[in-house]
Amino acid sequence: MCWEKGEINPVKKWWWDLELDADGAYAPAKAPVNTRALQKDLDLRYEDQTLAVYPAPLAPHPYPYPFPMDRDAGIAAYRALISADDYKAHLAAGTVESVAHLYSAAVDSPVMQVEVTKAEVIATGITKYEFRAPDGGDLPPWQAGAHLDIVVAPEFLRQYSMSGDPADRSCYQIAVLREEEGRCGSKLMQRIFTVGRRVFISRPLNHFPLVAEASNSLLMGGGIGITPMIAMAHELHAQDRDFTLHYSGRSRATMGFLADIAPFAWASRVRLHISDEGSRADFAAILQDQPDGTHLYTCGAEHYMGAVMAAAAQAGMPEDALHLEHFSVPEMPDYENYDFILRLAKTGRDLLIPADRAATDVLAENGIHLDVKCADGLCGVCKCGLVAGDVEHRDFVLSSAQRETSVILCQSRAAKAGGVVEVDL
Repeated sequence: MCWEKGEINPVKKWWWDLELDADGAYAPAKAPVNTRALQKDLDLRYEDQTLAVYPAPLAPHPYPYPFPMDRDAGIAAYRALISADDYKAHLAAGTVESVAHLYSAAVDSPVMQVEVTKAEVIATGITKYEFRAPDGGDLPPWQAGAHLDIVVAPEFLRQYSMSGDPADRSCYQIAVLREEEGRCGSKLMQRIFTVGRRVFISRPLNHFPLVAEASNSLLMGGGIGITPMIAMAHELHAQDRDFTLHYSGRSRATMGFLADIAPFAWASRVRLHISDEGSRADFAAILQDQPDGTHLYTCGAEHYMGAVMAAAAQAGMPEDALHLEHFSVPEMPDYENYDFILRLAKTGRDLLIPADRAATDVLAENGIHLDVKCADGLCGVCKCGLVAGDVEHRDFVLSSAQRETSVILCQSRAAKAGGVVEVDL
C-alpha cells in the first residue's frame, strides 16, 4: 500500500502488497491486504512516545561481528532530539559540535583479520585449517580449551575449538567436520576457505579451561571432539602434569589427527580406541580406580559424551571434576514453554518473557546487554547469577551444583507458568 498526499493511493503498491505468480511475474495480491485509512484524529504527543532512534554515536561498529543494539540508549536519544530552530541557533552560535551526531569507530575490534595458510583434508569429511597473521607476526596468546568465532560469511558466525599447541603463537589451528544435516556453515567454509584467503576471526575465547589444581587429567575425545584435547595435551605436557588421552573413532579413515599425534613428545600417553578394529573404549574400565584429584574432560558426539558421563558417575567421580564441551545441540526433551517474569535484582525491574521468546531476546529489546553466542545453551556465554526462583534449566553447561546459583538465559525458563526468576542483572 502506498500513501499519496496523506491518503491511500490504491494504484501504487509496496512489495508486501504483491505476490509471485506461478509464471514468475509479480502481481497485486489476490487476498485482501491489511489496509486502513490514515488516522488523522490521533493525539500523538512527544512526551508519550517510547520511540527509539539510533543516531551516529549509537551506530554499530564497522566489523563483521554481532552488535547488540541498546534500546534504552535509543529511547534516550529520541527524547534528546532538538528542534530545527534549536539546531539553527547552534549553527548561528558556532556551537553545533555540542549537539552534532558524529560517528566514531574508536572501539577495539571484536575480530581480527588472518590469512588461511593451510586447508588440508585429514579424514573423511574433516578439513584442518591454519590461520596466520598477514604480517607474519605472533597472534594473541591463548590457553587449551579455547575456541574461535569464525566469520564464515556475514550470516554464518561459527565456533570451533582450537587444536594445536598453545605455546605456538605463529598460527591458530582448527578442524571442521562437514555436517550434511547442519546449518550450512561447515559446507560453505570447506568450499570457500582456501589457502591465501583473508578471513575474520575472534580472539581466542575460553569456556572449557583446564583446572590448574588437578593432580591428574583424563582427556577423552570422540571423533572431531579430539580437537580441544590435543591442545590440552600440549599444555599439560609442557607443565609436566600427569594425563592420559583417549582418542575414539569409528575407523582410522575418520580419525583425522592420527598422523599429527604420532610425532608429538606426549604420544606415548595416547590410547586409541577404533571401533572397526575391535578396540572400542570400555568407559567403565577406563574410569574405575582413578586417583583422587583426577579431572575428566570430554568432547564429541552427544551419545559419546553421555556414555562417558554415565560411566564417570558410576565410578563415583565428583561432579565438579567432570568437564564437557558440546559441538552440536543434543536432543532436547519435549519442554512446554510458559510466560514468566524475569526480575532484575539490581533495579527491581520486571520483564515479561512470553512463551515463544527467549529471555536474552527480551533483555536485548529492552536495552539490557548480555553476551549471547550459540543461543542453544551450549557455550555458557550468557550465564547469569541466579538470585531466586524455580528454574527449568535447559542448558548443557552447568553442573547441578552450579545451577543453584547460575542460569543460562538463552534457553532456561521458569519451571511454572507465571513464575518469577530473579537474576543478578
